[in-house]
Amino acid sequence: MEAVQILKGYVDSDGHVIESEAELNEFLVEPYASGRYQPFHAMLPSLDDFHTTGAFQGDPAADHQKDTFDTSVGPPEWVEFLDRSNLAETVLYPTMGLAHGQIIEPRWAVAYAQTYNNWLYDKYIRHSPRLRGIAILPLQDINAAVIELRRAVVDLDMVGGMLPSNPTGVRRHVSVREFWPIFAEAQSLGCVIAFHGGAYRDLGFNTFTSFPAVRALGHPWALAVTATGLIVDGVLDAYPDLRIGLMEGSASWIFMVVDRLERETLYGGLELARPLVEYFQQIYLSVEGFDKSLKHAIKRIGHQSFMYSTDFPHEVSSVDIIKELGHLIERKDLTNKQKSALLEDNARRFYRI
Repeated sequence: MEAVQILKGYVDSDGHVIESEAELNEFLVEPYASGRYQPFHAMLPSLDDFHTTGAFQGDPAADHQKDTFDTSVGPPEWVEFLDRSNLAETVLYPTMGLAHGQIIEPRWAVAYAQTYNNWLYDKYIRHSPRLRGIAILPLQDINAAVIELRRAVVDLDMVGGMLPSNPTGVRRHVSVREFWPIFAEAQSLGCVIAFHGGAYRDLGFNTFTSFPAVRALGHPWALAVTATGLIVDGVLDAYPDLRIGLMEGSASWIFMVVDRLERETLYGGLELARPLVEYFQQIYLSVEGFDKSLKHAIKRIGHQSFMYSTDFPHEVSSVDIIKELGHLIERKDLTNKQKSALLEDNARRFYRI
């Protein structure tokens, strides 16, 4: 058994900001900044029926709930968390903005993306080089999305763009050809396109009565659907240098997608340009510290695809995140090479940071 080695320079591949609508309003672009076209009620649609009603479950006073979804967490608190966790840097994804793909009105989708990206740059990216950002892209207007991706990477120093894993606002799968220009632009820029779990509408979970059950299945299910489309519709073959991130679904869904699609290549007439597991040279997945399926997923597709993430400051407290990180470092079923890949190397290769 290898001696446990304390690794340096850990990267959090998926952290979060908690947006303030009051702050975002200060960055609104025209024509909305003038007030003539202010959106009705909230800036964004709901992620699901639970977010609409606020019917969350759990005791906010419990130890494992402390500092979760804490709206006071900003750039200084993020840097302090990185220090406490021995993390070198993080890549920040939205919270409210995970619902951006539910917007139906293209003009508002474009304006919100520009507003959020300007706010993220001004508040977080300029605060510390340890706080990296990824842009929201308005899939509702693909030409505008291409322009915004280039602006975010070239002018705002972002690592790439985020697309919705369940874009009910466009009613089409992200892999259809009309959306390919955004993949072409990402390949040209050498940046990433990431899909983040979190939008659950029209996935069959609206009949559930427990939000934790929705979250448990909703995140990986949306990412499994996304990955399947990107593979079978030829996106990854058309853009072989494209790097795709599938965030916050962990590793267990890999077996369903790989095994079922491989069976279709044997008996169902599915034709792929290369062996299925080779697509995961382009696909990266974020995993958290207590992922019990990780060892088996690495055996199935290789360790090059997995990146550690904290998800701070969402449903896991900072104390528990640090415990999970320690558990990952001490795991006996992973080699030091695999741990180094998970904690630093893969994320740096994916984001080019």
